[in-house]
Amino acid sequence: MALGGDPRPNPYAGVITVSSEPPGARCVVTKAADGAQVAEIATPGQVPLPRSTAIVEARCSGPARMDTTAVIRPVRDFAAGVHHPQPVGTGAVQNAVVVRTGSTRRYNDVTVHLPPVPFASAEARDAWFAERADAMRREAAPAIARARRASNATIDTAEELERYLAEDLARLGQQKAAATIEAPIVEPQRQPVPPRRR
Repeated sequence: MALGGDPRPNPYAGVITVSSEPPGARCVVTKAADGAQVAEIATPGQVPLPRSTAIVEARCSGPARMDTTAVIRPVRDFAAGVHHPQPVGTGAVQNAVVVRTGSTRRYNDVTVHLPPVPFASAEARDAWFAERADAMRREAAPAIARARRASNATIDTAEELERYLAEDLARLGQQKAAATIEAPIVEPQRQPVPPRRR
């Protein structure tokens, strides 16, 4: 079992799957630091991502959907057989190396959720973005709780993970502000028919 009794993930093969909701989006995956392209795929598709500390972004687009960017951050790998040196004693030097190189980190599969263009109503827009915000909080909660349980672990601190969540929620809020609402259909007014003269 991983830290805190959580189940261990499968061994990392250096490849993740980028999916989308709805499926069939076109995604360009780049490194956030310099914009270097990693892959261009149709979802669902596999993206090679060797262990590192690099943050990558998946920019996705689809028919009648808003362009959406998902940030993919490397996380500590709790798979069996991955050794994490402790940042004390004889492990201090080894720990510094793995922190710098990301050799004990991995990337997880990701699903990019693309909002519709346009929304049928303001209520539909608000409900869609509220649901996504709740889902993002739920997805972030286990890692934040794990970091709080082991503040001396060689992983991102709870404060860093909370900052990442705040950044993602802020990006979602900006997308909501840019979302459009379907214009209501206005029936043309019928002109009164003048009475026929006899």
